[in-house]
This record gives sequence, C-alpha cells and structure tokens, in this order.
Amino acid sequence: MVTKHIVEEIESFGSPSSAKQCERFFQVGPGQYGHGDKFCGASVPDLRKVAKKYSNISFGEIEKLLQNSLHEARFVALVLLIEKFKTVPEEVIRIYLANTRFINNWDLVDVAAYRICGAYCQKNDGTDIIWKLAKSDNLWENRIAVVASFAFIRSGKLQLTIDLSEHFLNHPHHLIHKACGWMLREVGKKDESLLLDFINSHRLPGIMKSYALEIIRKSI
Repeated sequence: MVTKHIVEEIESFGSPSSAKQCERFFQVGPGQYGHGDKFCGASVPDLRKVAKKYSNISFGEIEKLLQNSLHEARFVALVLLIEKFKTVPEEVIRIYLANTRFINNWDLVDVAAYRICGAYCQKNDGTDIIWKLAKSDNLWENRIAVVASFAFIRSGKLQLTIDLSEHFLNHPHHLIHKACGWMLREVGKKDESLLLDFINSHRLPGIMKSYALEIIRKSI
C-alpha cells in the first residue's frame, strides 16, 4: 500500500503536457531507446521531495517502486537507494544489481550509477562488477558501467575510465559514446595530458571526442 500511495503522490505532481514533453525527450516511441516507458510529467525537484518524505520506507517497498511501470517512480526509488547506501551499502548494491533491467533510461542510470555501483566498487577496490556490466549485451548496463567510473575519477583513479572508453570505441549506440565522452571530460579535469594522449592515440567516435574535448576548448 505504501508504494501505491507514493505513486499516487508522484502522479499528483504531473501533467499531461509535461508527460508528453518527457515522452519526446526520453524517446519512448517505437524503435527508440525508451520505447514503451510511461511518464506522468512530474519534475525532478518534486520527485526529490517525495523521496525525502518517504525516506524511512522499507527496502521491500523501494524495490517494488523500482519495478513500477512509471518512470518517475523508478527515479524516486533510486534516490531512496542513494540515501540508504550511506548506511546499508551491501543491501543497496544487491537490490541495484538485481534490478538493472528497470534502470532503463539515461537519467535513471546517471542519477545513481556512480553514487551506488561506482561508490561500492571504488570503496571495495574492485572493478569486476563494472566490467561484467560493461560486457553485457544490455545498453543500460553498459552505460551504468561507464558512469560508475565517475566514482573512481573523483578519487583520482583515472585508468578505469580510459579502459572502458577504449572498450566502447566501437559500441553501436550514441548514448554510450556520450557517456564515455562525459567521463573522459572528467578525466581531463584531473589530468589533461592523459586525456589528450588517449584522444591522440585512438580513433574516437565523433560525439565521444566532442564531449571529451569540451574541457580543452573551455581552457583555450
């Protein structure tokens, strides 16, 4: 019943016009990467308010929310897991990895991948989980792997992002190229020469290179 009430509250913040905008923005049409996803049009600030209000709900209810058909409900579930990760990381990473099929658009990946998956792997000094996701046939698990490397970058460990970007050079989807470019840009903020060496020694997809070089262009 708690999950039902949360979903109803989320929906109360939405509107048909905002939902239509979200459907276009997150490409839910036939053949698009978000095909079939359902939106109510609630804003991110409102979703964070809902998550704060229900911060004490059980893991079981969070998991139900994460499996809900409403996109915004899954977003709230991930925000709740981020908060729970501070005190119960083992249970959070278990739920997160067991439900990656529901983390199925780029905003859902980006909000939590480095704060949960990346933080867990970095703290435990291991990359096996990340590489398993990187070698998956699932687009969103691939993006989780890339964005998770941000936790390593923030702690000064840059090589994982370089290795993942090399692994994904020939990936067929632009959302992976964008994610790699974003993370490479973050690497460049820490070590510009490492970024340039990687770019100069590889043939990067155009969008990956463009994103990666933003940090260089801003410094000129």
